Amino acid sequence: MALSLAACGGGGGAGGGTDTGTGTGSTTPPVLSGVAATGAPLGSASVTVLDASGATVGTGSTHPTDGSYKITLSKQSPQAPLLVQARGLSALGDMVVLHSAVPKSASTMVANVSPLSEALLALTLGDAPRTVFSDVAGHSGATARLGTQLAAAADFLKTLIKTNISDAKITDATTLDLLGDASFAANKGAQDLLIEALRVDLASSSTGTPQLLLANKLKPGAPVEVVVDLPTLQTELAKGSSATPLNAVTSTLKATTGATTLLPNAASLDELPAAINKMLAQGLSASAISSHSLLSAFTVNDSRDKISMALYFADLASKNHELGRFQIVACLDDVFASGNCTRLQVSAYVTDSAGKVLDIFQTTVNYLKSTTAGVPSWRLYGNGRTLEFNVIPMAVASFAGDGSLQTGSTANPRAGVQLDLQGQTLDAPITSALDSGVVQTPNGFAIAMAYCARARMCITKVPGATSTTATGQATDYALLQDSIGWIGGADALRSARYSASFTQPGSTARTQPAFLRAEVPANPATSRFPMIDELGSSALLGRQLTFGRKYSWAKWAAANPDMRLLGMRLVQGTDPASPTIREIKLPLPVSTEQTLGPSVLPGGATPTTSELWLTAADSQGRRFQSRFVLNY
Repeated sequence: MALSLAACGGGGGAGGGTDTGTGTGSTTPPVLSGVAATGAPLGSASVTVLDASGATVGTGSTHPTDGSYKITLSKQSPQAPLLVQARGLSALGDMVVLHSAVPKSASTMVANVSPLSEALLALTLGDAPRTVFSDVAGHSGATARLGTQLAAAADFLKTLIKTNISDAKITDATTLDLLGDASFAANKGAQDLLIEALRVDLASSSTGTPQLLLANKLKPGAPVEVVVDLPTLQTELAKGSSATPLNAVTSTLKATTGATTLLPNAASLDELPAAINKMLAQGLSASAISSHSLLSAFTVNDSRDKISMALYFADLASKNHELGRFQIVACLDDVFASGNCTRLQVSAYVTDSAGKVLDIFQTTVNYLKSTTAGVPSWRLYGNGRTLEFNVIPMAVASFAGDGSLQTGSTANPRAGVQLDLQGQTLDAPITSALDSGVVQTPNGFAIAMAYCARARMCITKVPGATSTTATGQATDYALLQDSIGWIGGADALRSARYSASFTQPGSTARTQPAFLRAEVPANPATSRFPMIDELGSSALLGRQLTFGRKYSWAKWAAANPDMRLLGMRLVQGTDPASPTIREIKLPLPVSTEQTLGPSVLPGGATPTTSELWLTAADSQGRRFQSRFVLNY
């Protein structure tokens, strides 16, 4: 069966069915299977299957550990092509929505779901797969191309990522089936490494034209290398043998760069989480873990030193929690060496024995080839950074308690860049990690930061200040369009490089870079900002916070499947200049409701101002914050 499925690939990537008709011709319902992966398995993801009419013909979920799924379809003869959508939490902690397809129905079919299947469908459909999936009947022309242009689109995609294919040691690209390979597994095999090496995004041009963006994930900031204009590609592919698909590439580069040295070594990357899990299963104390060989080369990673890391692992062991497979995040080398990386940032699920995701673990590893049996070639290493520093594209919208968008003298929503410079220690007792610092924008402007008794530093208008007061507003930590320090232009682009300069007590001056994962959402739709369900019928009131209550955002989550709510914040006080701020980080697994206990001010004072903040993130890491100003 596997040989049969591979043989019908149609140039590599053309399908996972074995018949040529639109139905199976069998009295037994057909079965669809596959693997969902983003490099690491996409565990416990929901899977939905639509036929060419847009009817739902199957639903299921992926295995929590390996990302596989198997669904018996509800229709005996579903109308081809079939479209598959998988939605779940990636090992990076992002909600992702990915798509695949089966161009021809058969009794048994395979549809693997990954960023590369998403890219292939975008090239074939001429639009974002999610757009087509949401209205299959209205995009009948696009879905028809899955039966006629899929193979040509697959061949074109392979030319764009040819370096990565070579780095992954795939010697014959014509046999590479990005959709229907029944042997595919998210286990750092050749095709899985190919997924690991690339960053795939969908976006729109300034004129609204849908685009496919490809990049080498291991370049600093992962800048866009190849841009494909999807409608132009459709025009070319329709020409058949006279097509010139490269006419659709609007970027200077016509193919992505690679990681020639790193990728072959990454084949053994999952030996390290397996070895860590073995250590956790031994139930060692923190002191024993700190002297374990797995931590022998570890220094510090975003302020977490060896002792702190040992405490973290000891806590996991005490709860019988373990790590999933590693997913490559980025290269954190200060000096980039083409094709290799000595400080590789990785991420993994933290799960219980049932496979339920409870947290996301990130660290930095290094490759040192081992010749000793049972000793992994990868080792915990650390990024050498004594404080965590990130820059995050974000937008904030201000609403009244009834959910209506407020009007005023400033833009609403407002877009900007969130500056996350660590201000407090990670482990108890929580103390100040830094008094002051400076963040420099790509255009060279400097932003003064000061300690404000919060987890991250606050922006201050007083140069050199070592303390300031947090207000609970976005301007504490974000450069917004109309706030001091906002520059715009290059500062808002994907891969924009910021730097933080600081001197910790008893240490020397340090400078750390950080890159924007995505462009700042300059004109975000109001629907992207998280919203409480009940606001369609009643308003949120400040007095409700005194007694505590349950909040639900299921309707917003259903309308934004590529997003998840990260946290809530209450800002209350009798004096707007010095409010009480209460942060609530939402735990995993992902939920659509949260109960907040009673909110009481110091001394039992009755608040005169109350705000509820909701913070969400999309699949590219952009933050969307809703601020609700509550009446009493």
